[in-house]
Amino acid sequence: MTSTLLKLIHRGGWAALLLGVVLQFGLKDHFFGLRLLFYAMPMPCLLVLAVTLLVWPLARWKSRLAAAVLGLVLAGTWISSSWRPEAPVIATRDEANEVRILYWNLCRPTGLHQGMVDLVKEFQPHVAAFVEPGRSNMEAMCTTYETLLPGYKAAWMPRGILWLSRVPSRYRERGKLENIGAFARFEVNGLGPAFPVVVADVFPHPLHWRKGQLEEALMHTQGRSDAILVGDFNTPLESALLDGYRARFTNALEVAGQGFKETWPLGMPLLSLDHLWLGPDWEVVEARKVWRITDSDHAALLVTLRRRSD
Repeated sequence: MTSTLLKLIHRGGWAALLLGVVLQFGLKDHFFGLRLLFYAMPMPCLLVLAVTLLVWPLARWKSRLAAAVLGLVLAGTWISSSWRPEAPVIATRDEANEVRILYWNLCRPTGLHQGMVDLVKEFQPHVAAFVEPGRSNMEAMCTTYETLLPGYKAAWMPRGILWLSRVPSRYRERGKLENIGAFARFEVNGLGPAFPVVVADVFPHPLHWRKGQLEEALMHTQGRSDAILVGDFNTPLESALLDGYRARFTNALEVAGQGFKETWPLGMPLLSLDHLWLGPDWEVVEARKVWRITDSDHAALLVTLRRRSD
């Protein structure tokens, strides 16, 4: 009985591994019916599954060899696309003309988020955007945050977006993404020519494709080459649904990050759900992931930009 059960589990594991490989290297989430399987089978999970099949009891040598080969392919592909040992070095820095942006998913705190306050104090971003900042009396909480963070002005968007700025900025538009997600667009001044920042929180509804929400968030950049789009996209960077973003924008962590690009969960490099995309007018000076796993299961993104001179 035990031997039969091990063989059945082994076959099921192989079926799952082969399906995951086909999704990651080919089908991706092009089709609505495959999206949840694609999101549930990122390369790190497939790598763990391949290693499990490699050491599985009673597995034959051919099965172990195949698992080893697939494991090496998955490990090589994932690490080469996700891991950057060192961030690019900018030869000349001009802090007077740089823009520092902080983004973080705060994971719905019940009150004051001290971790966020500490992070803003530590890094002093020009602007900061947060999703899932909590729902308890946020208007009063904004006043508290302004008191704790002198020089910053706080704004609360009712569908769950918090904005902090120590330079002149103003809210321009807010609303829903396909009636389930949320976005807010701000105009930032005082750092050279005014530029838009769109903050998005894509809702991972199991019965709705994220394609519509992603397309609407992109639409709110209004085709501006100096636009910045940031938020919790609940969509990994490997997604085919982000092809439109790649055609017009650059992902900050991909071009200037260090270490693994994945931002969730709890310090483990599983999925890159949190993004900062910038238009072609911008150059990334520095892009950092900051983990505070006692405060949120998402990494914070701290990105320094400057306008291109060419």
